[in-house]
Amino acid sequence: MLDTKLKNNKKFSFITAGIIVALAVAVFMMLYPVYEKKAAGYFTERLYSDNFLKEIYQSNYVLYKDIKDKCDQENYSYTDLFLNIEEERIAKQEAENYANAVSDFTMEEARESLESDTASLFNSWREETLEGVSKKMDYCIIDNETGQMLKNTGRNIEKIGTEEYEAEVDPYGYYIKMSYDSAGNVKDISVRGKRADELLKNVQSVMKSSWLEESLVLYPFYYSKSIYAYYGNGNIGKLSYGLKEAPANVTFIYALTEKQQEVISTGTIKGGLTNNYWWEEEAAYFQAGAQTAYYCILLLLAAAALILTKMKRYCLHRLEGFHMHLEVSAFSVFCIFGGLVNSAVGLMNYTNRGYFTAFYEKYFNILPVMLYPVVTMTVNILFLGILFGAWFYFITTFGEFFELGFKEFFRERSIVVKIWIWIYEKIKKCKDDFKQELLHADLSKEADSTIKKAVIINFFILLTISFLWMFGWVILVVYSVGVYLCAKKYVCKIKDQYQKLLEATNSIAEGNLSTELKEDWGVFESYKEELQTIQEGFRKAVDEEVKSQKLKTELITNVSHDLKTPLTAITTYIELLKEENITEEQRKEYIAVLEKKSARLKFLIEDLFEVSKATSGNVTMNVIEVDICNLMRQVYLEYEDRIEEADLIFRFNVPEEKVILQLDSQKTYRIFENLYTNIIKYAMPHTRVYINGEKTLTGFKVELKNMSASELNINPDELTERFVRGDSSRNTEGSGLGLAIARSFTELQGGKMKVAVDGDLFKVTLEW
Repeated sequence: MLDTKLKNNKKFSFITAGIIVALAVAVFMMLYPVYEKKAAGYFTERLYSDNFLKEIYQSNYVLYKDIKDKCDQENYSYTDLFLNIEEERIAKQEAENYANAVSDFTMEEARESLESDTASLFNSWREETLEGVSKKMDYCIIDNETGQMLKNTGRNIEKIGTEEYEAEVDPYGYYIKMSYDSAGNVKDISVRGKRADELLKNVQSVMKSSWLEESLVLYPFYYSKSIYAYYGNGNIGKLSYGLKEAPANVTFIYALTEKQQEVISTGTIKGGLTNNYWWEEEAAYFQAGAQTAYYCILLLLAAAALILTKMKRYCLHRLEGFHMHLEVSAFSVFCIFGGLVNSAVGLMNYTNRGYFTAFYEKYFNILPVMLYPVVTMTVNILFLGILFGAWFYFITTFGEFFELGFKEFFRERSIVVKIWIWIYEKIKKCKDDFKQELLHADLSKEADSTIKKAVIINFFILLTISFLWMFGWVILVVYSVGVYLCAKKYVCKIKDQYQKLLEATNSIAEGNLSTELKEDWGVFESYKEELQTIQEGFRKAVDEEVKSQKLKTELITNVSHDLKTPLTAITTYIELLKEENITEEQRKEYIAVLEKKSARLKFLIEDLFEVSKATSGNVTMNVIEVDICNLMRQVYLEYEDRIEEADLIFRFNVPEEKVILQLDSQKTYRIFENLYTNIIKYAMPHTRVYINGEKTLTGFKVELKNMSASELNINPDELTERFVRGDSSRNTEGSGLGLAIARSFTELQGGKMKVAVDGDLFKVTLEW
């Protein structure tokens, strides 16, 4: 009995839903002629539209080249006929005014690019002409000077507009004839069509437009119909471009027979003259409000689907096939409502415009003509039936909302809610696992919480035992024995773990800094990381001490060498001065050498004293506002003579405006003095030195880059140590303290100095 009732309810539900969907399809199709009339006022018929006439405009230029080639027996390029390029050099003093407009191209590349882009534009126009005008229209081009002509038909199209033509049988119901004078201006236009006045006005408007000039602006670097680019020598030039000449002294005639008009109007053949016109027609239906009718029908269907779920006999929403995830239903509803409106309105347009008929004639010509309307009607019913039926189905899937309620409906139907429940359960499980972990004491943390929990658990166990009266003591004995055995086992395990910790600690204490700590230490596991940190700290301390001792040894060696050299020379020349038989000239020469060596010795001692004070921090800083960019240039001017003697070229790339930093001007001056001196000594002659400065998010950064004259086979970090020079032979003048002083003064002012070597490239980076 129940099965029969359920079947009847299903039958009733499906029939009701089908009737409602069928009514929606019928109502929407009944609106076809209504919106056909409304849409007619929002678009221009294809043969009179600007897009159609634009292709005629393009064809004029394409076919003009063909008639010129024929008349002059030449093969012109489109750039020869239509592109005018003028080149202009810009003076260096004016070059900065155009810096933002200069492209990445050289002048030669810019010219080639412009010519290539122009040729590509006209080649694309030619392809559209070959696919459109050449195949779908009759045309004729007449050179007014020679009388030569080109045409694609055997009809006497060239006689259009003449008295002789009017006397003949006229095959054309539509034509456009226009003539250009010697200046390239449209002189005479004559047309024929159903709306000749409208056609004439549109032709005049389109042929006088500047579509070609607008199309020539192909890329963003074409600046105001000009391209700015560099010559090979760094100067800036400008290429100005425009039209050289339009079609001149020529007449164009385009004509359509009734059959040709029908082919172009239906737009069933792909090609230039039919491209994108279907969208203009469809847009007219949107302007007429066809989408509003579509939306209203969908809303009415949605209301009907939800209201039916309130009926006891209606059961579609309870069937298994309608139990769909909420997100899937919502996404499908959104797609039908917002995404498929174009399909529904497009179907209305295609049906009203007769495109299906043209399609049948081309691809299903075996189908009888009388069946065309029947097939079209069937296609519309099937498509709209599926569309509206799918909408009704997905809306029905929301029907159980009223029966299950808000909470239960989302719990059973929502993917998001199910994922959230799954995440919540995982979190709850992790919470339980965490509670379990609290039973294991962590000696690196406070144990109060763990102890309290253990005491509470033990209390409740004993409390339970106490309620067992006379049998409680037996269970208490068993419980006590169990606690003893577990505690003994736990203590033994802790002892074993402690032994592992002790062995690792003793190993490190004996100096074995490579001891591996891989075993599980149980409750002492938290100390493993601490011990590893100590081990790593000891290793670093030892490495630093070894490095420090090495540096001290090298420092003593270098100081001894650098101080011994001038002292030896001074001693030698003093002995020479003691000789009685030396001449006055020799005496002066020896005294000059003594002065030089003593000055050298004084210079070494002063540098050593200064770097010692800087290293110890025993330096008084006089911090003021310093224009860092101006300071770098000032130091350069002081050393300009020496830079020229070293045959070096300094290139500055720093901000033109002031960059103020809080620095000690004398110490900062000394930094760049030492760095420039270092470059002058060690840079390869005949090379460029780059000084770059730029603002950063946190301050200012300076980079000094040069090519080294000798091979750099030294660690860059060692170059800033004291008494270290770029040449290992120590043949150059200097104390070997220049970079060390520069680094110390930089760091004293809150900055950083970094030296990098890449092959023979030497780079110093300063940051404040």
